[in-house]
Amino acid sequence: MLSLVGIVSTQVYWVRKAYELRERQFHQSVTKALGEVARRVARINSDSMGVQVVPLSTSYYLVSLTTPIDSRKLEFNLGAQLEINQVLTDFEYGIYDDQVGKLVYENASRQPSLLASAPVSGTKNPAASPYYFVVHFPRQVQYLTHQLDNWILASVIVLLITGFFIYLFYRMLTQNSHSDEQREFFNNMTHELQTPITSIKLAADVLSSPKIMEQPERMLKYVRMVQEETTRLQQQVETVLTVARSEKKGGFKLHPVPIDLHEMLYHLAERHGDYLHLQLEADSPIILADRLHLGNVIGNLVDNAVKYTPENPFIQLITRTFNGQLIVTVQDNGIGIAPEHQPYVFNAYYRAPGVNTHSVKGFGLGLSYVQKIVKAHHWKLSLSSTLGQGSAFSIRIPQLTIHPIPKELRVKS
Repeated sequence: MLSLVGIVSTQVYWVRKAYELRERQFHQSVTKALGEVARRVARINSDSMGVQVVPLSTSYYLVSLTTPIDSRKLEFNLGAQLEINQVLTDFEYGIYDDQVGKLVYENASRQPSLLASAPVSGTKNPAASPYYFVVHFPRQVQYLTHQLDNWILASVIVLLITGFFIYLFYRMLTQNSHSDEQREFFNNMTHELQTPITSIKLAADVLSSPKIMEQPERMLKYVRMVQEETTRLQQQVETVLTVARSEKKGGFKLHPVPIDLHEMLYHLAERHGDYLHLQLEADSPIILADRLHLGNVIGNLVDNAVKYTPENPFIQLITRTFNGQLIVTVQDNGIGIAPEHQPYVFNAYYRAPGVNTHSVKGFGLGLSYVQKIVKAHHWKLSLSSTLGQGSAFSIRIPQLTIHPIPKELRVKS
């Protein structure tokens, strides 16, 4: 990267130096041409002494004489000498009239506004001699830049090539990072899937024993274990498949139905311990959403809150109404997320550094899944977190203009 920056800096430096060199050459050529013009004018008047060329700026020049100036001969000599010295750009000139005390612009019809802005356009005579003329090159910058066309073209090509290599370098870095994240994902997925499969195998072995029929309570225990682990495995597979489908053209399809969010949260709280607290204050909890995906979203946020609150978890499910929106928040008192990692937590496979990825279960897809489902519903997801103090994930949902759904139309969660 430093070498690429060095190449760009060097190219800019040399273009600038080339322009400065052309500018000096232009000044030397103009000074030589104007000096010769002044000597020719003075020679016509039998006086070649006292000729002086003074640069007033990069594009204005004053030429002082000790004899009167013939404007017709001056213009002819200016054109001839500038062409001889390879100064092939437009010029304007004015002659100082001592009688009226100001410049008379002999060819002012070409660019009168430019010549009138010359540094000597006032009435005071800036030269020691009462006879002088000024020459202005209105397109000097364009003329010098045009001479550097090859330099500029080469610089543009170098910059494009450099930009391509910078992009290629960036892509390589991001690809390596993505590969590392995918490798970590597969490691975590193997670890995650192994647990329910092992539990189901163990329960199946026990249930296949003839003696288990004589112990109905123990049999029911292992049946529940199979059901719970199968549900867990199904959720994990569904999360992976949903993320994969969302990356395909067309994404995945939602099946929105009216849902009583408070009822869904009550059912969710029943499956968790005393650490999960409800604070349901929304006026109307009826929303239009895909029931399966909404349940997975809230479940993922709660599971994350539990995972990253290693001691004395206090998880809150909060609903409230604000500006015609229902806001549902999952808040915890866990380890929190550092500010520099917060923009990346919704990326697939990303897991914040400093977390033991094998002690904390998950694929690194949960929050990515949550964000995709929220976007698919056209809702808004936000994160507020302080390192060491916990995190709060909030979803803003537009409310339906209907009131609680009749009980016979409700679909149980």
